[in-house]
Amino acid sequence: TLSAFFTYAVKDLGWVERNPCARVRKGKESAGRVRYLSDDERTRLVKACKESSNPLLYPVFVVALSTGARQGEVMNLRWPQVDFTRRTILLRDGETKNGAGRVLPLTGEAFDLLRDLAKVRDLKDDRVFPVPAEGRGFGSLRTAWDKALERAEVKDFRWHDLRHTAASYL
Repeated sequence: TLSAFFTYAVKDLGWVERNPCARVRKGKESAGRVRYLSDDERTRLVKACKESSNPLLYPVFVVALSTGARQGEVMNLRWPQVDFTRRTILLRDGETKNGAGRVLPLTGEAFDLLRDLAKVRDLKDDRVFPVPAEGRGFGSLRTAWDKALERAEVKDFRWHDLRHTAASYL
């Protein structure tokens, strides 16, 4: 980051003559975590999410798995962002991790589940999934998710890994 700043200061702004970081060796970045569901794990987890006492866990799970959206993007989803005619979800600028908006295709069971949820939604709350994403206790998505993972006997799997799983299917 510091090197990039100095390169900008040298080339674009002309504030300094040379980049003092140019001769500093940069460390290697970690490879990161790559974990996705096997077919068998997916089958067990789908069943466990369907059987959850939290009726929104399965739709949240399917939308995340189908779109590759981040947990925050799914949990902050509002009904005006869902376009049933175009079969898309619009994430506007500022609503994503990097700040750039994007359009997510809405297909298959994810589309059907959202269409069904839209029929019985709370008119005072425009959130698609009006449940707490974090925390513990009844109604918490985190509690329901942890229990589903346990029942499905899926080990070392995080919500973010659904993005990797979605990408591997693509």
